[in-house]
Amino acid sequence: MRIRSAVVGAVAAASMLGAACGTPETTESDPAALDLQQTSEALQVKNAMGLGADHSLVARGSLKDELGQTHTRYEHLYRGVRVWEGDTVAHNVAGLTTVTGDSHPSIQVSTTPRLTAEDARSIAHALLRPQGPYAQVPSAELIVYPQVVEKAKPTKLRGALGELNAVDMERVVTGYTLAYHVHTALENDAETRHVDYIIDAASGDVLKQWDSLETTAATGTGLSQYSGSVSLNTNSLTGGGWELHDLVRGMNQTTYNLNHATSGTGTVYTDSDNSWGDGANYVEGSSTTAANGQTAGVDAHFGVGATYDYYKNVHNRNGINGAGKATYSRVHYSNSYDNAFWDDTCFCMTYGDGSSFTTLTSIDVAGHEMTHGVTANSANLTYSGESGGLNESTSDIGGTMVEFYRTGPAGCTTVPATGGNWLIGDQLSATPLRYMYKPSKDGSSPDAWSSSVGSLDVHYSSGPHNRMFYFLSQGSSSSSTSDFYSSYLPAGMTGVGNDHAARIGYRALTVYETSSTNYAAARTAYINAATDLYGATSPEVTAVQNAFAAINVGGGGGGGGGGGTFANGGFESGATVWTSTAGVINNDSTLAHAGSWEAYLDGYGTAHTDTLSQSFTVPSTATTLTYWLKVTTSETTTTTQYDKLTVTLKNSAGTVLSTQTYSNLNKGTTYAQKSFSVTAYRGQTISINFSGVEDSSLATSFFVDDVSVQ
Repeated sequence: MRIRSAVVGAVAAASMLGAACGTPETTESDPAALDLQQTSEALQVKNAMGLGADHSLVARGSLKDELGQTHTRYEHLYRGVRVWEGDTVAHNVAGLTTVTGDSHPSIQVSTTPRLTAEDARSIAHALLRPQGPYAQVPSAELIVYPQVVEKAKPTKLRGALGELNAVDMERVVTGYTLAYHVHTALENDAETRHVDYIIDAASGDVLKQWDSLETTAATGTGLSQYSGSVSLNTNSLTGGGWELHDLVRGMNQTTYNLNHATSGTGTVYTDSDNSWGDGANYVEGSSTTAANGQTAGVDAHFGVGATYDYYKNVHNRNGINGAGKATYSRVHYSNSYDNAFWDDTCFCMTYGDGSSFTTLTSIDVAGHEMTHGVTANSANLTYSGESGGLNESTSDIGGTMVEFYRTGPAGCTTVPATGGNWLIGDQLSATPLRYMYKPSKDGSSPDAWSSSVGSLDVHYSSGPHNRMFYFLSQGSSSSSTSDFYSSYLPAGMTGVGNDHAARIGYRALTVYETSSTNYAAARTAYINAATDLYGATSPEVTAVQNAFAAINVGGGGGGGGGGGTFANGGFESGATVWTSTAGVINNDSTLAHAGSWEAYLDGYGTAHTDTLSQSFTVPSTATTLTYWLKVTTSETTTTTQYDKLTVTLKNSAGTVLSTQTYSNLNKGTTYAQKSFSVTAYRGQTISINFSGVEDSSLATSFFVDDVSVQ
């Protein structure tokens, strides 16, 4: 007897957003009603994830978006202890709920540590060997740590894309350990480092460590200066003069002069005539309060304001945390410090004066650092491995979109197509830090995903995602000699422009991504976001598929320069685009060929018929329609077809063009790829149709996944 999934998905399509400039529309929810909804929803999500009495979900925050959907982030607790990277997002659409995130129902560990939090801090301290004081006492949080390995799926379960692709990988939990997450922050004259440790709470062994200072990762030689004459929001002082304190924007930001210190806030910048800076790069060793020293404060203050305006006017986000929490900037950090960084502990941005670089307050760096804060207060992508690369890339994307946005008219609610570039840190040095359109130009970053990406420094593993976003916005070339060409998508593709790409990326981050998101999961998040905003059959969804395919993550949407119209072949957007009988589109990653969703026909053990179909236009270059099929059965016969799956291609008049038939005799334990030739139907609208017919006893299940046209 078949048991259907308890959680059903529904995805809403919306018309194009941000078509004109104007005042963004805001919506607010009744907090009491939201609390009640979250309590009920948490129980539903917990049950759907198969979590027992030792598990609980605690709401970390909730977002009601412009589509009327509510997305609540939950922390997963086991016996009151947080599960590392166990966060989950529940998406409530018209009363139906879907879930994004990993489930950990099989945890069985003691939550009583042998070591104390102070023991864990001491172990970290001994490893770190600090040369100066901490910015604050290192934190030590008791966690349940899933020990995860990334491995390639068995060959028969992989896609048909040639070399190993990101979606051919799977995350496997090998066990759980009670541990401490220790975060250290050194900010002093001798060193500036943030290092995190996962320390076994019984043995004291270090299970993992990584550098967590979210910076611009600067290396190179420098020159240049930034935004010219700008308007600044300042505060008039009672006793005369002005200070760099913005009371107009909801985030209430202030800019401070550290005067080469490495701790505290320093002093707020003040001026007697409200005319700030001299537009020249700061001369190391000179006064930080004179006009030349003020210039760093001008650029930092302007950069924060421009970034706030971008997130508020384009994405309707109220500041970094979405609730208008105040932040501040610190300039002239240390001496000749060649970096800038965001610190979620102080909720502030800090800029060095540079040595190889000019002062690190350029507009894309400001936008980059503030976007680290947006990420920390939404998906909270762990700053190591593939998720760390995505974290860095998300900040590069944010900084770039801010650079484009600040050239548009004040209050505009769209991202202009011109006014910026696709280089990171190019104003700081003659050699940019990163090239988003072709990351390998920096000599260290890969252009595409490979199984080794997660072992790179996060400023290099960000490269493929940066390139994906460039292609999504601007498209790619079909010329193999171009910097904008990908061998994974040789026909090239058409982009959707800055504004649509920015909206898709922001929604993917804030609605669908979680702390453990990797490249394959990011693809799913972007597809879901594009589907929500523009519809499942939209050019935007096709562009997302093609852009990720161009970096070796999943298959493309077909058709090269714009693609075909076959959509949601992996069912990751639920029932969108497909027509089916109830319950066929199923959310169960243990049954899927790839991702979390699949089509599940029959399997009841009673007389039953399930159907599934989609119409689409065959791209002009397509040759093959492929799908993956697995058949399981309780039938024991080796000669008689009792239960049957018929797969047909039909034209728009309903005439059958081609047929394939499978039955209980085709049972197996793995998926097998099947295919139709579609060369003869190029340019025509046809449909693929699955019909599963089951007799009155002994269940047969037909699983279908990853339908694509190539």
